[in-house]
Amino acid sequence: MNNQSQFLTRRSVFVSACLMFLIVLLTGGSAVYVLSDPGLQQALNWTRIALGVNEEYAGQLDWDKMFNQAMDAMFEKLDPYSSYVGTSRFRQIDEELSGGYGGIGVSILKRTNGLLVMSVRENGPALKAGILAGDLIIMADSVSLGELTATGASDKLRGPDGSDVDVTVYRAVDQDTLSMTMTRRRIPLQHVPFAGLTEDSMLYMHIVDFGAGTSDDVKAALDSLLAPSRPKPNGIILDMRGNPGGLLSEAYKTADLFLESGQLIVGTDARSIWKTEEHYSSKDDYSNKLPIAILVDNGTASAAEIVSGSLRQLGRATLIGDTTYGKGLVQGFTRFPDGSGLRLTISRYFLEGNVYLNEFDSTLEDVGHGLPPDHFFKFINRHTFPRRLENSLLLNKFAIENQDEIIESAGQLKLSDEWLKRFEKYCKENGFNYRSRITQSAKLLENYARYGRVKVSTLKLTQWLTRDARKLDRRIFSRYANYIKMRLKQLAIERKFGTYQSYADVIIRERADIQMAVEVIREDQQP
Repeated sequence: MNNQSQFLTRRSVFVSACLMFLIVLLTGGSAVYVLSDPGLQQALNWTRIALGVNEEYAGQLDWDKMFNQAMDAMFEKLDPYSSYVGTSRFRQIDEELSGGYGGIGVSILKRTNGLLVMSVRENGPALKAGILAGDLIIMADSVSLGELTATGASDKLRGPDGSDVDVTVYRAVDQDTLSMTMTRRRIPLQHVPFAGLTEDSMLYMHIVDFGAGTSDDVKAALDSLLAPSRPKPNGIILDMRGNPGGLLSEAYKTADLFLESGQLIVGTDARSIWKTEEHYSSKDDYSNKLPIAILVDNGTASAAEIVSGSLRQLGRATLIGDTTYGKGLVQGFTRFPDGSGLRLTISRYFLEGNVYLNEFDSTLEDVGHGLPPDHFFKFINRHTFPRRLENSLLLNKFAIENQDEIIESAGQLKLSDEWLKRFEKYCKENGFNYRSRITQSAKLLENYARYGRVKVSTLKLTQWLTRDARKLDRRIFSRYANYIKMRLKQLAIERKFGTYQSYADVIIRERADIQMAVEVIREDQQP
């Protein structure tokens, strides 16, 4: 063996020895780390306890139940947004992240005897098969949907693109039961159900969530409505009422469309430095600096608050409505080999000016501060009476039963008060008996006075209060006349012509909060 070969051999031995030393050092270091980390120590102790119970306990062991209880107890100590995610829920998350799902294209509401169709997607399998809003899907592939949970029933309608599903539908208007077979197809998630111009040349856009593809949908709507061949709008109204949020990336990409480059949109603080980041605008303002009003309410949360808050903090938008939900926390997902996983809060976000919605030690609280509006607007649909009316589904049923007559009667105008009288009579015939909280409290007070041996004058006073409260209740339909007539017209048009047409013909013409946003933009433009 020559000198060069001996040198190479010795070098290889030396390198190998160094590598062995490093492995031993790292292994030892890992062991020290494991023994010193309290969390890992507790996990090791938990494993020892479980093994001991399994080997020594004399009774029967239900490990699924025991593990689930232990897991629930663990998550109770975390914030409300952290949880275990089962395999079926993770499949839904995958669909959301992919921007679509395999189904028939309906939005539904669970009822005791099936799934009530609230709306039907344009060009979807359900529309082509003849399903209408108001139909009740009672069976899918010979399985009764009324016996399933809301998730279980909905899953029966979903499936791989190209697969068939047999459904049975009850149509209350005709008192008829229909059977049909539909071929499922990929239904793109609809993040922007409407974008169009108001009569005042304002660009109105409704953004329902920030799932995968939202920023692309917003950009496509801007491309269409801000095209050089079109008249330039006077401003932009972004409707994010009830928007629950979604992906952080979609939030800052959407905000970026309305900002000049180099501005902080959102940043995140985290326990891990790998989860700490800042996102800046990177393009020119796609809207050419048009004034923006954003409609928000108590249901505007998470990613929707990032867009609303960042545009307001950077002087690009005015908020109109009510204080937002107040969710300033960011969640991440960890997937396990069996398809399940964890959804954990990994950071909290902040806006320009170090504005946080959640304080540093507030992760155990449901909500943070929320974003207060610049202009307050009380949304009627959040009042008790409209909510009870909507939950009764009588608006939907009446609009469906009188669809063509409502459309013909309304035309381009609002419905007459005669329709209000007809609807009020319809509600009474269907057992809708509204009693306000004031009436309920007054009646309780009267009963207490009646059986509590109080003075006659006191009893008469409580009886007067009850009568007066009931008079107010009897006038409740008149108080909400404009809301009721608008909703009847909207529902009738939506069922016959689709969601887009109901926005164009009713919502952007008659909704008071949109009209307020128009006025705010006009005032801001005045010198």
